Amino acid sequence: MNAIKPVLIWLVVVALSVGGLALNHSDGYDQGFAAAKAEGDAALAKQAKEHEAELRYIAESAAIGLKKAADELIASQAYGNQLAADLVAKRDELRTVTDKLTGEIHRVTTLYRRALDAQAEPLPPAVFTVGFVRVWNSALFGTTAAVAVPSSGITSSGADAAGAGAGAADDLIAGVTRADLLANQIRNGEGYSACRAQLKKLIEWNTSNGRN
Repeated sequence: MNAIKPVLIWLVVVALSVGGLALNHSDGYDQGFAAAKAEGDAALAKQAKEHEAELRYIAESAAIGLKKAADELIASQAYGNQLAADLVAKRDELRTVTDKLTGEIHRVTTLYRRALDAQAEPLPPAVFTVGFVRVWNSALFGTTAAVAVPSSGITSSGADAAGAGAGAADDLIAGVTRADLLANQIRNGEGYSACRAQLKKLIEWNTSNGRN
């Protein structure tokens, strides 16, 4: 019996040692797992925050870009509307000038004074040839098309122009008066001024878009 006691004591000690080691190993494993899990959770949380921040930055940048584009579009449309309104106002102004000048045609093409203190007299008739009208139209429209001539083929002197050569028709009377000539010039002046105004606004529009 005395011989068995040391063995039992030794077995108890071994059992206690093994149990302690098992407990220590279990605690270490649990602590290690908990630490690894905490580190993993922290890394995932950090990654999630960074991803969220990146998405927010992309969204904010897109919103800023869209707002800038919208502001530029609104400004461009407003500028274009202003140019169009200016052009309409200019055309109205030109038409007012045309109407005013047209109203003066009769006065400035029918009477004249020999001196400031003299009485007004009828203007002598103005005679314009077909050749004059042809050259006038050619300079105006950039064409050399012939102008219609009286069907009689008779010159102002009564001579037959049929065999006098192609240029003889230019010597015929065209029947154009001073008033016709002035009215034509007034209408052309309005058209030229309108074209210049439109071209100017177009240049301003292109320049504005280039700056934007």
